[in-house]
Amino acid sequence: MTAIATSSLDGALDRAGWAALPGRSRFLALGLVAGLGAGLGLTPGFAAAGDALQVTSARVPASDEIGIDLPLLMTIRNDAAEADAILRVRCPFANFAVKHTVDRGEGAPAMREIKSIPIPESKTIELKHDGYHVMLLQTRQKLLDGETFTCAVVFQKAGTKETEVQVSRTP
Repeated sequence: MTAIATSSLDGALDRAGWAALPGRSRFLALGLVAGLGAGLGLTPGFAAAGDALQVTSARVPASDEIGIDLPLLMTIRNDAAEADAILRVRCPFANFAVKHTVDRGEGAPAMREIKSIPIPESKTIELKHDGYHVMLLQTRQKLLDGETFTCAVVFQKAGTKETEVQVSRTP
C-alpha cells in the first residue's frame, strides 16, 4: 500500500511541477500533498487569525546618525476572538530589535525589555514611546524623512506580517 500511495503522490507532484521546485520547497510540497491525501487540511481558525490582525501606521523617526537606537511605533488591530502577541521584529536598517514596556514605579518612567508584546482580542492597540513599543538598536544607515522600508513583524498566532514602515520627522 505504501508503494501505491508514494506512486500516486509522485504523479501528483510531477503534474504540479515537482522538478521546478528547490529542495526545501519540494519537502514542503510533499508534506502538503501527503497531508491533503491523508484527509488533513489547514485549520480555518489559523488562516482567519492572520487575516484578522492588521498592522498600520508603522513609523520610525528620521535620523542623520548611524548606530543609534530608535523606537518603532505602530497601530495593531486584532479582530480575532483570541489574543495574540508580537514575538519578534526584523528591520533591514537595524541590527537588533527589542520589545519594551515602560514601567512607572517610584521615580522616572523606565523602559524594560519584555519577551513579547500582548495584543488583546477584539482590540486596537497603539505601540508608542510611553507604553509598549519596539526599540530598533544600532541603526545601519541614516533614515531620511519620507523614506519607507519593509519590516517583518512576527506574531505568535497570526504569523509574519510584512509591514511598510514610514520614516518621518514628526512622531
